[in-house]
Amino acid sequence: MKKIILQSICCLALLAGIVSFTSCKDDNYAPISLVLAPDSSINFSNNALSLSPFSPGVTFHIQGGDGSYIIASPNTAVIDYRYNGDELTVIPKGLGKATLNISDRSWNTYSLQITVAYPETTYGIESVEGIVDGGELTQNQLLAIKADIESNSLVQAGGKYVFTYTEKDFSAGIVTIYPSASDNHTLHGIFTKSVNGNQEQIHIELTDGNVYDYILTVSPILSGYHASRTEIIPERVLLQDVTGTYQSTYPALEKAYCVLHIPGEAI
Repeated sequence: MKKIILQSICCLALLAGIVSFTSCKDDNYAPISLVLAPDSSINFSNNALSLSPFSPGVTFHIQGGDGSYIIASPNTAVIDYRYNGDELTVIPKGLGKATLNISDRSWNTYSLQITVAYPETTYGIESVEGIVDGGELTQNQLLAIKADIESNSLVQAGGKYVFTYTEKDFSAGIVTIYPSASDNHTLHGIFTKSVNGNQEQIHIELTDGNVYDYILTVSPILSGYHASRTEIIPERVLLQDVTGTYQSTYPALEKAYCVLHIPGEAI
């Protein structure tokens, strides 16, 4: 009987200890969260952060919890961090993914998912247009050249160019080309980019040895040529000079362009 009473007392003491331990977590604390420092302009939401390897880092203020924070990152090859008791700065070190964990002594936790990747620009192609100029060309010749330019464009409507910048000044990198929306086949290569006024000159060398040169520009440059449509041209275009491709067959040809219309951009 005494043994049963003693076991009961032990169980009650253990239960009381568990209740006491659980109550140490103060549910009145606000959840831990991060707020960007006022001078930061980086996009940050949903506990996810994307950084360029060229970034000097991004600074946050930690809010919520009991104010006594423990910070840990298991993947120090991708990121580093600095915490001075007031501000937390996340610094990229290498390409990849990492998780930065913040906790306090009241069992509040927060996880920041970080991706360090080269910045990219995507140019989706809305339509392809052949622009032909040659005063001595017949109407049939103009139409034939135009149709050939459009059908032989490297990228058709629905395709896209993805430029991945591996240089800090955005002057060069890797290009991935999707020739059409329905074709899973992709083309790969490298590119260099230079700026001339309001135009960007893009030189592409594909792994198959083919070379392409484009001018990324605003549409008014095309106003002097015999465009075949009268609707408003999108704000920016990729312009490829293909005059040399057709001049030997059509000596009267003065200028010929393959124009890739871009409805918008993703950076």
